[in-house]
This record gives sequence, C-alpha cells and structure tokens, in this order.
Amino acid sequence: MDPSCELHTDVLLKPSGGAAGGVCWRDGVVTGLEASPGKSVPCIVPAFVDPHVHLILGARHAQRADFSNCRSREEFSRCLDMAHRDQPEGWLIGGGWDAGRLGLTPDRSWLESVGDRPCVLWSRDIHVAVVNDAVLSQLDVSPIQGGCFHRDDSGQLSGRLEEAAAWHRLNPMIPEPSPSTDRLFVEHVVPLLHARGILAVGSMEYFRHVKSVLTQGVPGLDLSITLLDRSEEVDATSLREEFAQHVHLVLSGMKSFADGTLGARTAWMDTPWADGAPKGWPLDHTAEGTLASWASQVRSEALDPAVHAIGSAAVAAVLDAFETAGIDSGRVEHAEFVRDVDLPRFKGHWCSMQPTHHVDDAREIAKCADPKLAFRFRSLQEAGGQLAFSSDWPVVEADPLNAMLEAVRPDRSESVGVMTALEAVTTAAARMVRLPDPSLRVGGPASFVVLDEDPRQALPQGRVPSILATVRHGQVVYGDLP
Repeated sequence: MDPSCELHTDVLLKPSGGAAGGVCWRDGVVTGLEASPGKSVPCIVPAFVDPHVHLILGARHAQRADFSNCRSREEFSRCLDMAHRDQPEGWLIGGGWDAGRLGLTPDRSWLESVGDRPCVLWSRDIHVAVVNDAVLSQLDVSPIQGGCFHRDDSGQLSGRLEEAAAWHRLNPMIPEPSPSTDRLFVEHVVPLLHARGILAVGSMEYFRHVKSVLTQGVPGLDLSITLLDRSEEVDATSLREEFAQHVHLVLSGMKSFADGTLGARTAWMDTPWADGAPKGWPLDHTAEGTLASWASQVRSEALDPAVHAIGSAAVAAVLDAFETAGIDSGRVEHAEFVRDVDLPRFKGHWCSMQPTHHVDDAREIAKCADPKLAFRFRSLQEAGGQLAFSSDWPVVEADPLNAMLEAVRPDRSESVGVMTALEAVTTAAARMVRLPDPSLRVGGPASFVVLDEDPRQALPQGRVPSILATVRHGQVVYGDLP
C-alpha cells in the first residue's frame, strides 16, 4: 500500500460516537480524521481487541480434530474415525464436544475404535476430558482435590476427567508440540484473527510456554499475557523486563480459578440446580482459603489479579477476596451468574465477559435455580462494573462482532447499547489488559476495521456486518480497500 492514503466514510465510529469522516495516514500513522475526497467505504471502526483468549491452546486446537459440530454419537464416531485415519501417528488429541449438543456425555466406550492408541478428547469448555483405556492405564486416578475421576454405576472408571483431574493429572502426560512447532501454529492463526478484525489479544498462558514460544512477540498482533501459573512458581519481574524490549508485548496479570463451568456442572452456584444437580465446588486458591492473600501478592508484583468465576457463589467469593485485599479494580473473568446483593460490589471491577457463551450455555442456564442471574451485562454496567467482552477462544470462535450481537439483542432484558458493546471490544478491552488504546486519533497508528454497514443499524436487527478490510499500521492485513 502507498505510504500515504485517504479514505472517506459516511460512518466513522468511536466509542464516543459516530459521524461522517475519514482516515488519512502516512507511513502507518494517522494524520487526519476529517472527511476527505478520497475513496469511500461504508463504515470504519477501531480495530478489535479480544482480551481473553488462549493463544497457544487455540493454535493447537486449530490443528486437531474438531468435534464441536457433532450432534449424535454416530456423528462423533465418524469424526473420530476420520481423525484416526488422517492423523495416524502418536496420541490422538481433539476437542470441542458438547454433551448438550450430543444429548449424551461421551465415555471411554466411545473411543474404542482407535484401539490401544492413547486418545484424549476435550470438552468444548476445556474443563472435562474423555480418555480411552490406553490413557487410563497410565493415569494416577487416586482422589484429587478440586477434580473428579468419574465412575459409572458399577464403580468402573468411565474415562471422564473433570477439572483438576484433567489439568493436574492428565495434562502432564500428554506430549506437547516442540516450541518451534507451537510458534508455527501461532503464526498460522494470526490471519484468522485478522479476518475477524482482531489486531490485539490478551492471552492466558503458562510461564513455560511464554518463555519458549511468545517472548519475542507475535508478528501482526499486540499481545498481553496473563499467567496461569501459581504466583510462587514464576519470576514475574524477570519476565516483565524481558517483555519491555518489545513494544507489542506486555505482561498484565495472573489468573486463578474459583470454580469450573456450566457445561461440566462444576460451576460453584449459590443454590442447587433445579434438576437436582449439586452446587459445584470451589477450586484453587478459593478452595484453599488463600485467594485474598494471592490477590495481594499479585498486586504487589504490579500485576492484575484475574479470577475465573462463573457460578454465583464463586463470584461472591472473588468479590470477598478483592475487598479483603483492598483491590478495587480486579478482573472477574466470566461473571456469568451474579446475585442482586453482589451487583453494587462490582463498582470499579472489570467484568470480563463472553456474550457468545450464552448461545451454548443457554441449555444449562434454563436448568439452574434462577436463570435471571445469568449474563447481567446491563445490571453490572449500571452498578459501576467495567464491561470488557471477549471470546475465551478456542472455547468459542474469536469473533467480536458476534459478541456484540449477543450483547445487544433487544429481546433480552440485560442487553446493552451498540456503542457500549463497541467500547467493550475495543477501548475497554484494551485497557483491561494494559494494551494500547485502539481508538483512531491523529498521531496514533492507522489500524482499523472497515465494515459493509453501520453496526448501530445492523446488530439490533440481528445482522452481523461483514468485514471488508482490516488495516494494521497502514497495511491491509485482511480483505481489500477500494
């Protein structure tokens, strides 16, 4: 592209509003935002930020068998047979299955067709794995706090591993790609993110993966890291110093898990489920009673504590810990169920939410004791919580426009306005994970997304605008400009 360019648009959207205007730039830097006589495009918005993804895990999943579209055991078996044939070497690893879509929960009998080859298939939310006998024979299945090795009615292991059983017993056994292979996988998914208008992500990663794969940054992305390790296991100071050498790389926080997920029925709820299922249970620092001290330690490292909390009891426990630690701007990741009494306590805190999770979680929401407590975007905003929308990719696809669609649906009492949703996938998302503000401004980078129509008109009517082009620092990285 020429070092100097001008675009006119009838709709130049910023979180503060929208009007006719244009974008003029030279050598990748914005020189003006006034209407210009240049070539015209329908709508320009700031580049999107997805502040909660799992970049390395998502890049690996993109190379593996995907069971997310399976809606019966027969479809599951066909997908498994195809994967066994197409990827014949080593462990067979895949994921994306959803018990709600399948109508049943897979167990080890579903994996018999791969024989004695080790096989691991992760659920959609990556909190449950189903494994075959070849894996079970190698696995320590003694009881573990915060996890479960499921057994059938006869007392036999079913092959289903939940939460800590999967994370802490199974994960260390699974062969990992080499760092160079992981690096290649990550670089391969960058164009997929560009196609969704995403130029920056906040990624949840383990320290060893950051050190071996991501310390040089990722070409084409601004990257913020939240560490998944327990704080006593890493030297955040040295990592921050290493990151300081790279302008597009930042260390922003550390993460703990207060509970599980709706799909696995391991979310820690305040009341039992309407269908009689138990309330779930606390995990990690929350189960140990050390969440407040952990949060204080993280903040003492000049980082932000980010805590996964889906169920109402988990959310309340996180807010308790933040109050005890004197933290007034913590990150509550997911916050899917919030009691009325806890809404005012969110003032100043980040509500890091995934609107597209509502699509698949709707089945479970309908079975909980009080569905009205779910996905309270409007109530949290009105209570002073700071909304930031993300995908949790690869749990669902990284797609900010679809996230906006789910957040603004007019038939939902907790919907928010389009401009609020736009801020939640751009400026607010960036601020939460300490990335540069993506707003278009003179002197800032010429990075933006061109849409085929105004989302203020399209989204409330159920239409998702198409992305015509994604521009990063004045260079078209997806689509075309006129």
